[in-house]
Amino acid sequence: MSKMTAFVSFRYGCFLLLLLTTKMVCQQNYKARWYTADNNELQQNSIKAIVQGKHNFIWMTTENGIVRYDGNNFLVFNSSNTSLEHNRFTDIFGSIEKDSLTSYNESKKELVFIRNAKVQILKKNAPKSSLVRNGRRFFFHDGLPSNYTINQHEPYYIKLSTGNIFFVDNEKVELCDSRMKSISKTAFKNDNVFNFFALNNSLFYLADNGEYHCFSQKGKSFGKLNVLASENNRKLFWNITTGQVFLSVKNKIYQLKNQNGLLTTQLIVEYKDFETSNIISVYFDQKNKKLYLGSSTNGLCIISFPAFKSITKNIKRAEVYYAAQAFSDSTIITSEGLIINDKKVIDSIPFPKSIFLEERLNIALDDEKNIWISRNLNVLCYLKNSGYKKHLTYRFDQNPKTIFKDNSNTIWVSMGIDEFHKPKLYAIKNGTLTLKAVFKKNINYIAQLENTLYLGGDQGLFEYDLKTQKLHFEKNTEKLKIRSIFIDSQQKIWLTTYEKSFYLYSDHTLYSFPTDEENSLNSSHCIIEDKNGFFWISTNKGLFQVSRRVLLNYSKNKNTIIYYHQYNKSNGFLINEFNGGCQPCGNLLKNNNIAFPSMNGIVFFNPNKVSPLLPSKDLFIDRVILDQKTIAPKDTIVLENNFQRVSFLVSYPYYGNPKNLTIEAKMDKIGSDRWERLRADKSISFTTLPPGTYNLTFRSLTGFDANYAYKTVILVVPAKFYQTIWFAILCCFLAAGFVISLWYIRLYYQRMKRMQLEEVIAKKTKKLASTVKKLERAENNLKQEIKQHEMLVKSMSHDIKSPLKFLSSSIKHLFENSTIQEDPKLKQQLGTLQTSTSQLYEYVENLIKYSSIFIEGKKLEDECYSLYELIEESIQIFEKIAEAENNTIINNVPTALFVKTNKKALSIIIHNLIDNAIKNTKNGRIALLCTTQNNILNLKIIDNGKGMSKELIDYYHNFYKNPISKNYHLGLHMIIELLILIEGNINIISDIDKGTTIEIMVEYN
Repeated sequence: MSKMTAFVSFRYGCFLLLLLTTKMVCQQNYKARWYTADNNELQQNSIKAIVQGKHNFIWMTTENGIVRYDGNNFLVFNSSNTSLEHNRFTDIFGSIEKDSLTSYNESKKELVFIRNAKVQILKKNAPKSSLVRNGRRFFFHDGLPSNYTINQHEPYYIKLSTGNIFFVDNEKVELCDSRMKSISKTAFKNDNVFNFFALNNSLFYLADNGEYHCFSQKGKSFGKLNVLASENNRKLFWNITTGQVFLSVKNKIYQLKNQNGLLTTQLIVEYKDFETSNIISVYFDQKNKKLYLGSSTNGLCIISFPAFKSITKNIKRAEVYYAAQAFSDSTIITSEGLIINDKKVIDSIPFPKSIFLEERLNIALDDEKNIWISRNLNVLCYLKNSGYKKHLTYRFDQNPKTIFKDNSNTIWVSMGIDEFHKPKLYAIKNGTLTLKAVFKKNINYIAQLENTLYLGGDQGLFEYDLKTQKLHFEKNTEKLKIRSIFIDSQQKIWLTTYEKSFYLYSDHTLYSFPTDEENSLNSSHCIIEDKNGFFWISTNKGLFQVSRRVLLNYSKNKNTIIYYHQYNKSNGFLINEFNGGCQPCGNLLKNNNIAFPSMNGIVFFNPNKVSPLLPSKDLFIDRVILDQKTIAPKDTIVLENNFQRVSFLVSYPYYGNPKNLTIEAKMDKIGSDRWERLRADKSISFTTLPPGTYNLTFRSLTGFDANYAYKTVILVVPAKFYQTIWFAILCCFLAAGFVISLWYIRLYYQRMKRMQLEEVIAKKTKKLASTVKKLERAENNLKQEIKQHEMLVKSMSHDIKSPLKFLSSSIKHLFENSTIQEDPKLKQQLGTLQTSTSQLYEYVENLIKYSSIFIEGKKLEDECYSLYELIEESIQIFEKIAEAENNTIINNVPTALFVKTNKKALSIIIHNLIDNAIKNTKNGRIALLCTTQNNILNLKIIDNGKGMSKELIDYYHNFYKNPISKNYHLGLHMIIELLILIEGNINIISDIDKGTTIEIMVEYN
């Protein structure tokens, strides 16, 4: 035996040993989703090639154009939106690392060049698909299955990434360098050149019986795969651009790998519909854990492998789960007795069937592995030493809500509120039941940190000191309806609430956190921390993963950004709605699995095996639509000056839950620094912009560290000639010249206006001088008239007043004579004569006072005088007349009231008021009274005479405002004129035949 043969045999034996000792892992938990032209997601159902480019977009060829897939949407490039003339494509070649992919259409004259997630159409003939060596033509091997020919006996060449070339036919295999200089030549008889494929710069031939041969610069080796049965049920798929090779055997899809010349297989999935789906292209995205299958008739199938699994007892109906307790390193036990691991329900304990929902909300396991549950107002303890067949019963008169075991193996039970009972807290220690506290609202969850129990309820958080047995309520938590309490690896306390998201409670302070975009975290149920520093939060709308470190940073700095990663049904749940309000509400098992209850099954997952599909750092401007026309996206885009609307469509390769994408945009120089979140179609639009240069910046949150990926586009809006700086400068000069011209014109106009004004002023001055002289003459005449008026008053005072006074005194003396008193008739006549003479004297006296008042004007007296005495003087004058009319005059003015109001004017006013009242009253009563307020004297005279008409009252009220006299009661005219002079006021209230009230208001001090 030669050394070479011995070496090959040794390697073959080692490989067989490797196959015997290595387990193949198959992803049984998968989801398959077909995309076809039938549901309008694709333009055409034939997927010839599938390649993932450098920027993570999936590129596919069809018979109706090139298709780009970004994880959520398909974008087609064909003759309807590009300059292509022919739409049929087959292969994609080129270098992924160099971001240079190419594909020719059926005409071989149009090349689609793919770079930076964009396509460029080039009118270019395809290179020759064959090489001539030693006079023989070798065809280009385009991968498996081949799109060019079905002749398995034709010679082919295979070009490696190193530049070396393999030439193969049915007789030999020859390796040459890039210049086609032979490196090695090996005789190798075969009956099908389509069993050849290249992996990691080595050439393999896989025979129908599973034997394979490896050709490389190191030589030739061989081995055998044990996954093949016959030629009829196996098929090779060689994606020549991605360097991936797959093997299908009876619906099982294997990926072939080259491990130092040994061909190994890894089972990816067993897909039941593979053989019937006419699959012609395969690509496996290792990073995003997605398998792409292209069919010649059915479109595209994407198979994903969720890391989450929902376990139910009966998969045909929904099963609602609540409280579950870790039972072993890999199992949990539910409140109904089911023992479940991450694969199935493995056993059960025959607990009594639950009747009320509250009986499913609690379960606990003590240090002896006894199981504590609640049923029918009782707490049951199932004993481990009896194989859980016997139990102890603790009876209560209300429903147990929460059961918790503390570090000292004491069982704590909170009782729920009902119509007859308040919530209570009990402790069970060594079989003894003790009441510890009574509450107003329910306690929903209990947790322990050192010697303190934390009790979360419908109205906040309580602390119970286990040493002092004292209960303390935490302030500022009364508005929180707490659903669960979680104490993390660093002894931090976290609270989940109903409708108010979750909180950090540290140093007696509550820290809140922003919620997700759709506010799903408002219904947070439970928090579990894994060993990688992440929190897993169950909600009514999926499961959230968030960095604990980022949350703590946010509690110190509110400017910190928080990235929440959301998982939903696409990740393996049977339903998005998880359950909470129970204890325990989630479990971290010792095998690192986490289990959460949901409305359909228990969700198991290993956080160490969950690879979250985080947003990438590549952000692209896919299209720019300017006034309904598409323009090429560039780093700098020049827009038309008068454009109406411009829209930017962003492309972003992401293969996870679209809700985890946060793409925002901001434009500078438009008056807002706020980041605007892009719509579902990843687009943003702007209407007309003033001329200038703008920076449009896009950003996307890329993961738990809250870093952003940025993309900036410069927009240039050119200015028209009248919007340029030079035009503005010219306009400034023209405006300055215009202003100066206006100034000179205005100056000339002002000069002319001044000359005209001087002429007018001269005329007016002359006329004014004449008017002044007339006024001086009028003033002199007026002074003369006033002097004459004064002389008249003096004359009346001397020539009329004195005789009247003497006459009155004589009549009075005569009236008092005893002879007259004896003659009643004569006495009456003299009395009447005396009264008339007195009235005439008072009339003259008032007339003199009235005249002197208008000469003197308004003035206050120098000294105060008694208003009462002033009124009494007037009453004495009219006493006889009042008696004649059978009237009574009453003076109700306070005797202590002294005023400074113009005495002459007030005397005349009072005189005339009494006179008018006596004239209009018979057999009646006349009263005078007054009040003072805020330096105003309010004098009223009230009679019960014949009254005044409304027309007459309105006349006197209007006369005060507009003193135009009519032939009504001269006395009231005089009163009003005097009031106007001394700045007083009058108010008249009267009813016909009921009386009159006249109210005078003047300043009195």
